[in-house]
Amino acid sequence: MHLNKKFFFNYLQKNFSPNQKVLISLSCGLDSTVLYYLILQADFFKSKNLFYVFFDHQKRAEGKYEILQFIQHYKIPKKNLIINKINLGQNKNSFQKNARQARHLYFLKLSKTLKTKEIFLGHHFDDLKESYFLRKIQSSNIFGLSNIFNEQIDSLNIHRPLVYFTKDKIRSYAKKNKLLWFEDRSNFELDYTRNKVRHYFSLNSNAAKVIEREIVSLNDIEIVKKFYTNFFFKISNQKFEIKVNQLMNLNKTLQILVVQSFYYNSRLFLKKQPRFENILNFIKIISSFKKDIFIKRSVFGGKIASFDKKICLNLT
Repeated sequence: MHLNKKFFFNYLQKNFSPNQKVLISLSCGLDSTVLYYLILQADFFKSKNLFYVFFDHQKRAEGKYEILQFIQHYKIPKKNLIINKINLGQNKNSFQKNARQARHLYFLKLSKTLKTKEIFLGHHFDDLKESYFLRKIQSSNIFGLSNIFNEQIDSLNIHRPLVYFTKDKIRSYAKKNKLLWFEDRSNFELDYTRNKVRHYFSLNSNAAKVIEREIVSLNDIEIVKKFYTNFFFKISNQKFEIKVNQLMNLNKTLQILVVQSFYYNSRLFLKKQPRFENILNFIKIISSFKKDIFIKRSVFGGKIASFDKKICLNLT
């Protein structure tokens, strides 16, 4: 696969119509600059439907000047230009997470104003590896590891066409086309966990290759993600009938996989994902349920109760 105009045009043609409005997140860094350049080179969208969003995190004094210089250099039209200032203070322990949440909330607000759900982000394959590694050391299960970059978050459709390419390929493309971009010095500070992971991979190429192989091996497990649908039947948005007998006929490993896949697919209703002990507790509770006796028990994320000879779970 080659990073070029043809690849990008094919991607756009497959996923969009030329009349759609889209939001492009720009940081002035290498990745989003290449993303921006490829979108323009593809000449697919009407220019009036391209909206450029810059986030000024106000962490670096030079940040606002880089945004202005970027705008001037690429002659970005003011009527399609949005600059959002984010002020999260100086707490480095939670800055990246809070900044990500703030950007997402702003995109949700902006999408309603502009009447579009389509968002372009400049994430690439190295970003994917870093995110995978971070989830892995946090003991994420197979579902979390197989879906690092969601294509849909809330009502937004997230597009990351550069995810197929490494940082080195993106940099080579930018240099070949003599693009202007700015390096964010905070990317090299080891105060942030993600930067430490990036530094670790730069020193341990074998570890990076292992992670790459794992990511590829988890690319095609859609059937496993939907495994729960044979045992959890939706009654309403947050209410499900559990086919306990069928579930209990499975061995313990498959029971765990079913419950994990259910919680993963219900993640939008939950504040956090269950721990492994929550999964085991869920299985223990439903194995003791009797259809003909009314019982109500609390489990992770809701309550289980018997109703009209059915065993149901209500997510709360």
